[in-house]
Amino acid sequence: MSETTRGVLILLGAAVLAVAGFFGARYWQGMQDQFTRIAPPSGCDLRAGPCVQQVDGGSVTLAIAPSQIPLMQPLRLSVVTDGLTVDEISVEIRGLNMDMGLNRTRLTPVAGSHWEGETILPLCSQRRMEWEAAVLLRASRRLEVPFRFHTQRP
Repeated sequence: MSETTRGVLILLGAAVLAVAGFFGARYWQGMQDQFTRIAPPSGCDLRAGPCVQQVDGGSVTLAIAPSQIPLMQPLRLSVVTDGLTVDEISVEIRGLNMDMGLNRTRLTPVAGSHWEGETILPLCSQRRMEWEAAVLLRASRRLEVPFRFHTQRP
């Protein structure tokens, strides 16, 4: 086998290993973030106040302040769990009528079952933007509790 052929085979083998490693890592990450999705509560308006969803014999309450949910200003996210033992909470905010990129905030425990964090919503080219704030609970099982709201660009 010539030196050139050996070099090409080594390079090809390294490329195959790199691709296999990439897809293996993506698969492993996907398995780590498997959440059971709960249906969003009906009649919830986060602009009018906190919303509550019943989950596994307990409840999850989400509030966003200020209540008018302005764009490009700090927003305080507050989650209270009742009757659930939770190890970690994140809130992932997704644009529903337009992809607005990843906006995930890990909340910190404040007192007992009360968790808080801060985020900012970006401006959108659409005047009215529909959003979903998915509360991601890591407990004995992983739960995704979505809450929907909208913003209005001035």
